Parts: sequence; C-alpha cells; structure tokens
Amino acid sequence: MSRPPLGSALHVFGLSIAWYSLLIMTAVVIGIWLATREERRLQLPRDTILNFALLAIPLAVVGARLYYVAFTLNRYQNDLLEIFRVWNGGLAIYGAMLGGLLAAILYAFSAKVPLPALLDACVPALALGQAIGRWGNYTNMEAYGSRVYDEALQFFPFAVEIRLLGANGTEYWYWHMATFFYEFVWCLVVFLILMASRKRMKRRGDTLCWYLLLYCAGRTVIEGLRDDSLLFSVAGAQVRVSQLLSALVCVGVIVVFFLRLQKRHKPRLAELLCWCVVASGVACALVGEFERNAYQSLFLPAQILVALLFAFDISFFVHYTRRMKKLCTPAIWMLAAASLCAVTLLFGIGRREEASAVYFAFRQLVAMFHVCLAGVWFYLRTDPFRRRRARRQVFEAETEALVLSGAESEEG
Repeated sequence: MSRPPLGSALHVFGLSIAWYSLLIMTAVVIGIWLATREERRLQLPRDTILNFALLAIPLAVVGARLYYVAFTLNRYQNDLLEIFRVWNGGLAIYGAMLGGLLAAILYAFSAKVPLPALLDACVPALALGQAIGRWGNYTNMEAYGSRVYDEALQFFPFAVEIRLLGANGTEYWYWHMATFFYEFVWCLVVFLILMASRKRMKRRGDTLCWYLLLYCAGRTVIEGLRDDSLLFSVAGAQVRVSQLLSALVCVGVIVVFFLRLQKRHKPRLAELLCWCVVASGVACALVGEFERNAYQSLFLPAQILVALLFAFDISFFVHYTRRMKKLCTPAIWMLAAASLCAVTLLFGIGRREEASAVYFAFRQLVAMFHVCLAGVWFYLRTDPFRRRRARRQVFEAETEALVLSGAESEEG
C-alpha cells in the first residue's frame, strides 16, 4: 500500500480509465443518493437535489480547476490545453466549494427553496465525497506531505512512496507523509459527526456551519504538512492559500455563532475568555507555519501563544466552576485543553533547534482544538431549546416566589 497497487488507471476492454476520475464519479453518485435522503428529511421539494446537481457538478468542477490553475499558472504556460485535462489531477476542493455555493445560490433563487436547508442537505455528502476523493490523490501520487527520513516512520499509512523521475529516466522512490490519508480520516470523522448530530440542529444552516468549522480546523493542520500546497507570496514569505483560508473560515463561523447571542449591555467574562482563546489559537497555528517554513526565531513566540492558551483555559475553568458552584462539562473540556497545552509546552523544551514536523503539527492541532471548543461554547449559548428551557425555569421560579409571597401575606 505504500505505492498504488493498481496503478493510476483501470484498464478494461482496451480502455484506460483514470482511478482519480472513477473515484470522483463514485463520490458524486454516493453523494447524490445521500443528499436525496436528506432532502426528504428536511422536507425540500421532490427532485431538488437531482435538479441542483445538474447545475452544481459542472460549476464545482470548473471552480475547482480555476482555483487550482490560478495559483499554478507557471505549470501550464507551455501547454495551455493541459488546463482542460482534469483527469490528470489538479482540482482544489475550495474552488469546488465556491462553485457549488454559487450553484446553490442560483438554484435556491430560481427554484424558491431555502438556501440554508439546501446546503444542510448537501454538506454531509460533501464530507463523505471528500473522503472518497482523497484516494484519487493517492492513485495520482499527489497531496502528499514532507519527506520522511526516519526509517522507523517509513510505513503506510503514516507515509507513502512518491515516484521521481531522474534526468536519465531512472525512477526514484522517496517516502513522504501520507497527508491524503490524514485528510481522508478527518473527512470521515466529520461525516460521522454530522450524520450523528444533524437531527439535533436547532436552526437551518447549522449543519453547514459545523461542517465548515470542523473540516477547516483539520485542514489548517493537515495543509501545513503538505509538500505540494498552493502558495502565494506575502512580504517575501510563502503562504499556503488553503491553510490561511481555512483559518479565516473557522473564525467566520465562530463570529456567526457569537452574533446569535442575545444582546447584552456587557459581554460575560466567559465569552471574552473564549475570544481570547480563538485569537491565540489561530495566531499560534499561523505563526507556527511561518516558523516551520523559514523563520526559526518564531519558535519562542509560538510557545508563548501556547502558554497564553493554557492561562485562558485555567481562567475559564476557575471562573466557570466558581460561577456554577460545581464541576460542569464546559469546565472539564477546558481543563482537558489546558492539559494538552501543558503537554505541548513540556515536549517543546529544548526543541528550538530540532523541532520536527510532527511537533509543529501537534502544536497546531492543539491550537485548532481550542478554536473548535470556543465554537462549541458559543453555539451552546445560542441553542434555542436551551434558551427556552432557561426562560421556563425563570418563569417557574418567579411563579413560585409569587405564590410564596401571597401565602405569607395571607398569613399576615
């Protein structure tokens, strides 16, 4: 399994069909079937998904290709026709998502169906489709990670062998991190979470938000491990496009959750602490990426950001426990997050000159885990059922107080 056992194409009846294309088609078929089931559950008009797919599939392919080509124009300068050979690989999922979003807006407007419900019906299928499609990257030997030199780590699924042709046509095989497999696992996890929780969502569009938050948090970490990312330059530094976009999307989803909170004259301390966690987590992930690429001097600032995360976790734990006067689930989660920060700082001691890609990834994973926890907190604070239950408890307490005061006045 360290190399594609069936090659990059399926040969049958004299035809050669690229595994990449075959897997993408399989993902589309399964995705339409799954989204059709969600269509019935969400009470969308019959054949909504099938009609939407006729528009979404071509726009998604075009968007995925344009997004990829826009950041790799130098590859196609000598052969512009290669731009149209999508079966050779070169599709970017964020471009496909933008194309699909455009199709959803156009279809929802023309068919007069609610856009949030349409997107909620599609995102679990999208997550599963991404998981299937990553095996197409495996057959094409793309979406791989950095070079693995340690022989103890040269095994699948941690790493795969990537072919390199020498100047004289000789094949060389080098071990690289199997980042396609990491993302396959994460997309599968996101799919299972969405399928398990979709019926408990209280608002249309929540499934979409959770897909974006979870997938983009994982992609922020995994993208940093890849060796073939799409890049652009900022002040002379190379920035990974998909990684930066993923981090921004995570922040955007949390802003949406925060804006749903009831208006208050003063923000609560727990909310302020959560925003501090979000800011420190995203900053830690991005600063660590610049450190990994070229700026070793950023090791100390990145570790300081982890220490800040630890301080915010402990502050939240103490504040929430004192306020509730008992050990509640949010406090337990923050205590677990603080433990991860402590482990990260402990293993970072003395690693300034020899920090490995695994350590960078673990630190980024801890940072984005904090971002997701903050999203969970804001979302639970906006749960309509939770608010209704709180109002009911207040009403019952006030009613009981009135009854008691009436009883006391009668006795007097």
